[in-house]
Amino acid sequence: MSDREPWSVTQLLSRLKFAVESEVGEARAVGEIGSCKVAGSGHVYFTLKDETAQLACVLYRYQAASCRVQLREGVRVELSGRATVWEGRGALQFIVDHVREAGVGSLQQQFEALKRKLESEGLFSAARKRPLPRYPVSIGLVTSPTGAVIQDMRHRLEQRAPWVQAYLLPVQVQGKGAELGLARALQMWSEAERFGLPEVDFIIIARGGGSLEDLWCFNEEVLARAIAACRVPVISAVGHETDFTIADFVADMRAPTPTAAIELSTPDAATLDARLDQSALAMRRHMERVVENARLRLLAAERGKLSRPLELLAAYAQRVDVLEEEMLHGSHNRLQHAHHNLEMLAARLGSGRLRAEMTRASERLNAAQRALLLSSRAKVDQLSAAVRLREERLAAASPQNALKRGFALVHKKDGTLLRRAQDAPAGTHLCVRLSEGELAAEVMEPGE
Repeated sequence: MSDREPWSVTQLLSRLKFAVESEVGEARAVGEIGSCKVAGSGHVYFTLKDETAQLACVLYRYQAASCRVQLREGVRVELSGRATVWEGRGALQFIVDHVREAGVGSLQQQFEALKRKLESEGLFSAARKRPLPRYPVSIGLVTSPTGAVIQDMRHRLEQRAPWVQAYLLPVQVQGKGAELGLARALQMWSEAERFGLPEVDFIIIARGGGSLEDLWCFNEEVLARAIAACRVPVISAVGHETDFTIADFVADMRAPTPTAAIELSTPDAATLDARLDQSALAMRRHMERVVENARLRLLAAERGKLSRPLELLAAYAQRVDVLEEEMLHGSHNRLQHAHHNLEMLAARLGSGRLRAEMTRASERLNAAQRALLLSSRAKVDQLSAAVRLREERLAAASPQNALKRGFALVHKKDGTLLRRAQDAPAGTHLCVRLSEGELAAEVMEPGE
């Protein structure tokens, strides 16, 4: 084509596209995202700008699905892709293959350097990490007062441990200077009385997920040292499960999410209630076994061949009295011990709501105690009545009672009890046992 002949628009744009792709082609660009929108097709259209220029960019749907950077206005990014000309509109365009936040490499290097430094100083050592109380009364929350994090944590706490009081110290959890506010909050709770804050059993510093830049305030040295110096145990609950910050390594406990921090640090009310019910049931079954063992021993005594039944029954009756005393004393001591533990726990927790829960639990224990005492007394009374009945029956059948009514027992000299007259011929010497004393006799005439 001669230089004097004009090009069509299509021809010109085709030449421009070829020139851009051949001269520039694959490239990387860094800048700040300007306008940004997602089309119905799933493609993302945005502009990349600096102080003096801007470039139209497109991130196709199949690339956007795997993009881990949240594209929004104001975010500084580094793009990899290729430059071209969109002939449909005659516009220069950058087709994006990969996106990452600008400066991430530098931030990661800072993260690793600070991590090595603090680890060498022993700030990550397991030996300096403090255990959390098993039954906390109050918790300090250091997080943003707005957003889903604080609401989720409070909701989970009400479900799991409603007696625990949570106090919020609102702070900024993102942006320049946020680490200073976080460190200041920990210092204030270390000296709660001085700053007019309530005493807490431990502190949770929390925020939701985000990019490395979003979470960077939790990677600052000033916050790491504030956590290490805090007099109250600290739980770090920053980001999602896969996010790790310097604060996680220094804290006394790391939780994968803010709500997980609540679950890891508080007991479950439903589980505690179930344990109380199991303890009451175990005590009741123990009492039943004690009474049943006493009943079986008494039954065995009734069926045995006893030479002196009245004396042996009296011994078992005494044993029943001893069992009653031991049983009542033992159950009383165990219930008193459980009641004492509940009172101590209620005194520690000091929450009106928990005291009401503990009062109801104490009432249930007292009711169980009364029921056990009544049941054991009734059982012992029943066994005592049975012993007395056996005593009366044995007494009624006792030979001694028959002697008192005028009867006599006649023995031969060899001790054989004489039952028939014909068994004693004339001349037989006999011993006659009366109610009081014995007589010697001789048969004068044989019996018939």
